[in-house]
Amino acid sequence: MRIRRLVLSVALSGALLWGWRGNAQEMLRVEASQQPLTDSITGLPLTVQTDAFLLGRTELTQAEFDRVMGGNPSRFRGPDRPVENVSWKQALAYCNRRSDAEGLTRCYGPDDSWDRFCTGYRLPTEVEWRAAAGEAEVLPQALLAGANLYDGETSVAAIATRAAQGTRPVGSEHPDPMNRFAGLAGNVWEMCFDRFSEKPIVDSVWNPAGPQTGVARVIRGGSFLTQATRWNKGFRSSVPPIAASPYVGFRIARSLPIAERSVKSHEVAGIQPVRSTEPAAKPDRVKISEQWMNVLGRPPQPGRSARAILTGTLVEPAWSAREFELLCEPGSPWRALLVLPAHERTERLPVLIVPYYDVDTPAGKNLGGRIATPAGVRAFAHVAAQFGMAALAVRWSGENDGPGYLEVVAGLAQRYPNVTGLGHWIWQAEQTIDWLSGQPEIDPARIGIIGHSLGGKMALYAAAFEPRIRAVVSSEPGISLGFSNYEDPWYLGERIQMLPKGADQHELIQLIAPRPFLLIAGESADGDKSVPILAKAAPAYAASGKPDALGIFNHRSGHSPTPESVVSAMGWLHEQLSKP
Repeated sequence: MRIRRLVLSVALSGALLWGWRGNAQEMLRVEASQQPLTDSITGLPLTVQTDAFLLGRTELTQAEFDRVMGGNPSRFRGPDRPVENVSWKQALAYCNRRSDAEGLTRCYGPDDSWDRFCTGYRLPTEVEWRAAAGEAEVLPQALLAGANLYDGETSVAAIATRAAQGTRPVGSEHPDPMNRFAGLAGNVWEMCFDRFSEKPIVDSVWNPAGPQTGVARVIRGGSFLTQATRWNKGFRSSVPPIAASPYVGFRIARSLPIAERSVKSHEVAGIQPVRSTEPAAKPDRVKISEQWMNVLGRPPQPGRSARAILTGTLVEPAWSAREFELLCEPGSPWRALLVLPAHERTERLPVLIVPYYDVDTPAGKNLGGRIATPAGVRAFAHVAAQFGMAALAVRWSGENDGPGYLEVVAGLAQRYPNVTGLGHWIWQAEQTIDWLSGQPEIDPARIGIIGHSLGGKMALYAAAFEPRIRAVVSSEPGISLGFSNYEDPWYLGERIQMLPKGADQHELIQLIAPRPFLLIAGESADGDKSVPILAKAAPAYAASGKPDALGIFNHRSGHSPTPESVVSAMGWLHEQLSKP
């Protein structure tokens, strides 16, 4: 039978009806939504967003599967019953074949990869399925009322009797009038595209598609043999991609044209702009820069840019990475980890430089470095990937260039007399950006930097002297020289005494202006006392026409950043680096 596509109507409810001769399949629009999810790797509470999309009002019928595929594998036969006893891979094959027949672009490649820009049919992601179900922690009671779930005795005989009766025709349950979708709970489990993880792993805060590692695929909603007990309120399980079950089926989805989807956005809460009552004033950048570089010192310029030796690759649930040794100077390879988001990429990415003691903590994973803290709020590279940004985690020279801090200080003094640790870091940062800008995935016009404590100091100093860094987040660095241990030998050492009276790090922020600068404070090294220091730099931002680009997030919880401050900082950085 010749297949043709016909747009039948656009209902007031937003439903789209797609029809064929003698058969009809109704698809309804699911509006863009935001859902709270706690990432099980870091423990950070994230808000994930799904764009608007189309979803089948019912599960796919046996008649429709047979029409496209030329066969019906179902155990419980009936043209209006849901197709079941099909594998996840067979569901993808159906979507592709139907897309081909209707002149739409396929969604799935030979390796089961998903083309996010396809116009054809596909499976919903788990977050999309949740959006249609209106799910929070458990399925809404309205979906369970009247659903084809099991409510009989738990004897073997009773279960066998019910199993023999099988499924019901799709749509026979009265749909929740507030939901419009029939059978999201019960009848057959419904396949999602995502790989299964027992606890949520957020690969992206925008249109997540589940972890990129694992084999089994997510199924949702339960079957006619699933009980609505406290054990099953999540109605979530998994199946191998090549396994078929008479209790598992699927419903189809389609992406909307880009113009009809929502615009990416993320709430940025808790950030307070810092302004000054003083008149706008342009700083003497040459004078400030020369004054500070005289103290910091600078190694001689290398004869060539940094080179990199690839030492390993990683594929993690939420990101992939390449590990390198960056060679900024002979005999001192510098460990770095380039983290890339799990999502498919069609353009070059914004990137965050994440300096810290070692690359393990920013990655949220023990990679054999000297310092590896559990995945959590300091896993900045991991969170950057969730926000669609690349990240380059770099190891501090104090862990890289020798067995201990003082040995590193001694080695630096021998190689480069009168060069401080922070001066050496600025030199390394310049070479690192030279190398990073040449990586094929990276947009060299969208480079940011974020660091905590030691890393916060490194972020501040690198951005002050490297104009290619477009946005800065510094967490608890001690924004004034008197707030932290800048006199230690691996920072400024005794050369700090060379600064003239009244000099302080607000001058470094003046060098950063008008590029956005955010201080995360916790009433430890930084807090309310930091605001007057920031305010001294505010006239430079006012003079550049960017009075709101200088801000502070004071979480008042101590030295370590809070989950809320990290999530807001990442949303803020994504916003800054998305601007032209």
